[in-house]
Amino acid sequence: MLRIVVIVSLILFVARAEAQPIPLTPTDSTLTLLFIGDVMGHGPQINSAYDTVTDTYSYDTVFSRIRPFIELSDIAIANLEVTLAGKPYTGYPTFSSPVALAAALKTAGVDILATANNHSADRSKNGITRTIEELNKLNIPHTGTFANQAERDTTYPLIIEKNGFRLALLNCTYGTNGIEVPKPTLVNTIDTAQIRRDYYRARLLNVDEVIAFVHWGVEYQEEPNAEQIAIAAYLHKLGIRIVIGSHPHVIQRMEATYDSDTTVGNITVYSLGNFVSNQRTRNRNGGALAYIKLTKHEKKTQIKAGGYLLAWVQTPMRNGRKVYQVLPVSEYEQLEGYFSPADQALFDEFAKDSRDLYGRRNRNFPELIFLKRTGKWLLP
Repeated sequence: MLRIVVIVSLILFVARAEAQPIPLTPTDSTLTLLFIGDVMGHGPQINSAYDTVTDTYSYDTVFSRIRPFIELSDIAIANLEVTLAGKPYTGYPTFSSPVALAAALKTAGVDILATANNHSADRSKNGITRTIEELNKLNIPHTGTFANQAERDTTYPLIIEKNGFRLALLNCTYGTNGIEVPKPTLVNTIDTAQIRRDYYRARLLNVDEVIAFVHWGVEYQEEPNAEQIAIAAYLHKLGIRIVIGSHPHVIQRMEATYDSDTTVGNITVYSLGNFVSNQRTRNRNGGALAYIKLTKHEKKTQIKAGGYLLAWVQTPMRNGRKVYQVLPVSEYEQLEGYFSPADQALFDEFAKDSRDLYGRRNRNFPELIFLKRTGKWLLP
């Protein structure tokens, strides 16, 4: 069971966790993390989810084919790059999606949503506060945006407990597309001094690992820019060993450095690309998921392995309407005759381009493979 800890007091200006025992762990325990990229909500996606008979929205079928893989992880975290601000529902450039989108993510196995990104303030104050309220109603833990300073003080960093591990999640963005964030609402931005304070605050909360999910970079660029590289280096030097990136809407390289033959030092995922969107041009019609395994032995936490899964968004026409389906590439490329010739060409192009990039640029971060013979994933 995933457990979220609320910070309830300030001592010496540093928040401390509510006094309660941390669950005892076995001598050896493991925790698997899955990081998911940009969850977009373009206009055609909203139209596709609408049921004219019931006047409701449903996105469950969008994620049904990727759900079995997501559920293999202990904790799955995604970037929610829309607001849940209510009607009128709109896509680009000011996103507001039905709450059903977040509900479908939860059904698919997504545990936590990161909400600090360049679209956080698309619907101004109402967009920020209502997104928070709707996620709270769904009991989906989230972080990155806050109704006010008091809420940030009592919920940030997000403290996660599972399998005897205690993690802190940081989330911030480069900006909000020039849209002012109205007071008292807050959107975390990339401020190294503030990140430093948040990191040490997390450490005083007795966490095993601090993770940063950062919205950064330049859209549609397959190489991280100098700023991304510098920020990642700063975060790693600070002590944040897992740094995950979003925003470019295309994949960028993943790197793992090793402290020993079997123990990872740092992991940097510069961009996961799109998890789901209506972007259909080359390299934007899919993305990657990053799978990371932690182990704990005698209270010492280690990063033991990492790997990626490619996911492609298929948009076939059904009953005169475009539908969206997120497909795990390694599994669906083994199904003969599944795709139309046109979709097969697009699917193959995405798979080849992505593997070419990762083959050239990834460091110690291999692809996760589906074994058709056994019907199971080969996981680290």
